[in-house]
Amino acid sequence: MSPARQPPLVTGISPNEGAPWTKVTIRGENLGTGANDLIGLSICGHNCLLTAEWMSASKIVCRVGPAKDDKGEIIVTTKSGGHGTSTVSFKLLKPERIGILDQSAVWVDELNYYDMRTDRNKGISPLSLRPANPLGIDIDNFEQLRAAVGNLKKQASKKNEGSLAYVKGGLSTFFEAQDALAGASETADTLFQEVLGRKDKADSTRNALNVLQRFKFLFNLPLNIERNIQKGDYDVVINDYEKAKSLFGNTEVPVFKKVYSEVETRIEALRKLLLDKLLETPSTLHDQKRYIRYLSDLHAPGDPAWQCIVAQHKWILQLMQNCKEDYIKEQKGIHTLGGVSLELDRSSALNRISLSAPVKRGGSFQTPKDDSRHYKSPQQVRFVEKLSDVVISQLPNFWKLWISYVNGSLFSEKSGQVEKLKKNARQRQNDFKGMIEEVTRRLVQLVRGALLPSSLTEQQLRQYGGWDTKTPLSGVWLTQVIHTVRLSHEALSALEIPNDLLQVIQDLLQDLRVHCLLTTLQHTEEDVKRLAEKEDWVVDNEGITSLPAQFEQCMVQMLQSLKDGSIISRFSSFSLSVDLASPDLFGSIQEDFEQHLLIILSNCQYLERHTFLNLAEHLEKNGFTTAEKIIRVSIEALRQLDEYLFETYIEKKSDPIVGSLEPGIYAGYFDWKDCLPPTGVRSYLKEALVSIISVHAEVFTVSKELVSRVISKITEAVAEEMSRLMQCVSSFSKNGALQVQVTYWDS
Repeated sequence: MSPARQPPLVTGISPNEGAPWTKVTIRGENLGTGANDLIGLSICGHNCLLTAEWMSASKIVCRVGPAKDDKGEIIVTTKSGGHGTSTVSFKLLKPERIGILDQSAVWVDELNYYDMRTDRNKGISPLSLRPANPLGIDIDNFEQLRAAVGNLKKQASKKNEGSLAYVKGGLSTFFEAQDALAGASETADTLFQEVLGRKDKADSTRNALNVLQRFKFLFNLPLNIERNIQKGDYDVVINDYEKAKSLFGNTEVPVFKKVYSEVETRIEALRKLLLDKLLETPSTLHDQKRYIRYLSDLHAPGDPAWQCIVAQHKWILQLMQNCKEDYIKEQKGIHTLGGVSLELDRSSALNRISLSAPVKRGGSFQTPKDDSRHYKSPQQVRFVEKLSDVVISQLPNFWKLWISYVNGSLFSEKSGQVEKLKKNARQRQNDFKGMIEEVTRRLVQLVRGALLPSSLTEQQLRQYGGWDTKTPLSGVWLTQVIHTVRLSHEALSALEIPNDLLQVIQDLLQDLRVHCLLTTLQHTEEDVKRLAEKEDWVVDNEGITSLPAQFEQCMVQMLQSLKDGSIISRFSSFSLSVDLASPDLFGSIQEDFEQHLLIILSNCQYLERHTFLNLAEHLEKNGFTTAEKIIRVSIEALRQLDEYLFETYIEKKSDPIVGSLEPGIYAGYFDWKDCLPPTGVRSYLKEALVSIISVHAEVFTVSKELVSRVISKITEAVAEEMSRLMQCVSSFSKNGALQVQVTYWDS
């Protein structure tokens, strides 16, 4: 289900006042997804939906109706967002009725007169204002018209003569009056010059005030822009600037041009301020989108969105490099202070680390959890975690900013450059791909420089290396690093970044798994070899020492470490082999050599019958698909060792017995051809039987299960030797034959 849309919000209306049926443009946010989504529009309480024309989600054009309220809000209602709100208002100007004697700045039809009694305008004909009969006579024909013309001429001549006589008679009086008026005018000018001057000045001031009042928006705009910039109301500044640009952008009035140039100066300073804020780091994705939209509305030169992307890319790379330098300095400082390091609480690492753990023989192994101990993580491990945090926290917003840049959502439609900027974005896809590739490559190279320096060239080591690698990391810490890098890869994959850009991280994971596997196997092999130093040769009731349990413990710890690092799933077909027949493992066996060999044989037998079966269960539980093959190969190697040790032990025990037979038979110059009648078993055979019984007692003391195997082999060796000796005798006397029968019968 898609998330609910935000309610409509009206942030501007142009013009913000006017008479009924004035065409206005409404701007805002979430004004609907289409014409069908717009279900309500009211201005000053009047429903204007019938005249509304939906242009976009941020623009609606309509006409204001004859509302009752003089001033009110603009409310937009949509299906997707519901009832909206408004941050601006509209002032409705109602026309006033003008009387006959009222002054007006507009044209009034003088053919209409105002009826004070009915308070209504009435129309009259222009002919009704003229005399009905200007000649003063009734005319029926042409003769009457001619007589009327003559009559009018006589009346005109009489009036002219009377007027001329009147003027001649009063000419002197007229000149006297003219002189008096001229003197009065000079006296009035002298008396009222100061008053008239003040009147002219007042008129000029009043005219100036009228102009200021009429165009106060323009004259107050520079100061309002400065105040709104200080308050951070950039939307108000942009709306006012667009209004002033539409009204006075092409004016030829000098005073208006001067004020408008000052407005342009303030807007240019605002563009620079917004660009500086846009390129400032660190900043949130919301602020970046907001500043880009402001600059787009102000028609800023260039491409601010791409400039922001480039700045963010450089900042991420610098953060990664600074992270590496800080940890290297910290590592060198730690060495200077004598090996003091910072503690890092890693409960997951504590659960996997165990220095020693008792194991019940014949049972499964479990790594104990020791929460009381605090382990200090190496610098390289903490560096990889911090570096991954930097990438995971910065790269998603960087990717989202690019997506918004490509689809054009960063730009306002009123800027008129959306299609042009979207085209520029499509042309820069390869450049942005190179940026992402550089970030992932830098991440991989920094991790390789810290953990796999041998995989870098000398030039790359100088840039990304510098770590103290005298003490290599153990498999446990490498497992923690693999887990951290894998989380980073999963976080970046969730952004739908192309897989080819993340392939270098997958290659890094592969190399880290191989390195972790080899390191773990090497440490495990060393631990197994050191088990010989822990042998105390103390045998329990089952005839074994503690080495089989310790061996099982080492192997289970290794399997658990590989499982935590997800290495088993990648390398589940490898097999472990330790050169158990190496002389180094038995170099300390000098005293009681034969007894120690017997104890080792007992341990080998226990390994084959119990320990390897437990390890097979652990292998299957941890996901090894070839557990059966691993156990089979290991048992074969163990049997070869067992056979080698068993033959050595038999040789040590049977050689003295077999070697004493021939001297014992011919002791006292015994001759089978000439011997006395037998009186019983000879002494050499008794000595051999006593030696075999002694071996039986020694084996029985260590392991009852080895008695039959050892005694049968020694008896077989004695029998073979007796058979060989008897075959060497050329002939037997009667007494010699009886002695042979007594010997074989008793034996």
